[in-house]
Amino acid sequence: MRIVVGCMPDERGDDAVALAGVLARQMGAGLTLTYVQPESLPGTGVGAVDAEWSGYLRAEAAEVLDGAARRLAVVAPEVPYDTAVHAHRGSGRGLGELAEMRGAAMAVIGSAPGGRSGRVAVGSTADQLLHGSPVPVALAPAGFAASVPYRLTRTTLAFHRSARSVATLTCGRMLRDRLDTELRLLTVLARPRRLHSGKQHHGVDEQMLQSVRDQLTADLEAAADALGSHAPAACELAEGDDVPGALSAVDWVDEALVVSVSDAGPLTRVFVGDVSLKIIRAAQVPVVVFPRGARLDAWHV
Repeated sequence: MRIVVGCMPDERGDDAVALAGVLARQMGAGLTLTYVQPESLPGTGVGAVDAEWSGYLRAEAAEVLDGAARRLAVVAPEVPYDTAVHAHRGSGRGLGELAEMRGAAMAVIGSAPGGRSGRVAVGSTADQLLHGSPVPVALAPAGFAASVPYRLTRTTLAFHRSARSVATLTCGRMLRDRLDTELRLLTVLARPRRLHSGKQHHGVDEQMLQSVRDQLTADLEAAADALGSHAPAACELAEGDDVPGALSAVDWVDEALVVSVSDAGPLTRVFVGDVSLKIIRAAQVPVVVFPRGARLDAWHV
């Protein structure tokens, strides 16, 4: 199993390498420290990159990858790694392209600049990967490198019953098996605005909301039963006025959160729906997104 890591000369690069090191050590994987650089000098034609610009790109790549190797030596010195430089106009698309070329099982990146500490900000790199990666994508929250756990102890699967429920459960179980952790199924209930006005209708609203709670709880229990004794799972319904509010009340440990993909979008690509994107942005732990249709041979234990 191989994991490709998007390396950057800043804190988000530190976070990505730290998360990749933990995942690789726990899954018995090797790493490819990767730097995606521009294809050519802006404003020049293909093949017209001058020697000075080429030299600058080589020096920049070497500096970034050397720094990433030093960070990995601190976090997970026992993890084997190699390095790669890949030219592409889009950093996310380039990383996904290299991951496919190398037969990697996962791509790992950090949060976009300017995000809240402990949360994942989705920038252009993540957006390109989440909507075009041929492999699962792991996102490290901002500041992850400041307090790196030796191992992850739980895999939480954000579950909602849909046409893809079986595939979603399979992906969550695969990650859980590779990491050898506990498993939790988590459903988020964002309370809708009151459907009726006036105090006389409050009981009706609460009755309808309780019906939704009961159905979601039953869906969780059915999903846990479907996993069987091979992967016993705890079930939790997180409720709040919105997705961030619901997730803020959840107990988080050293874990990874698996987010389901939407039923929309190209068959073999990641497509993140609105609710899933809100969960990614509100999560307080690393997030892993599995694409639909991608080959998952490397994930079978």
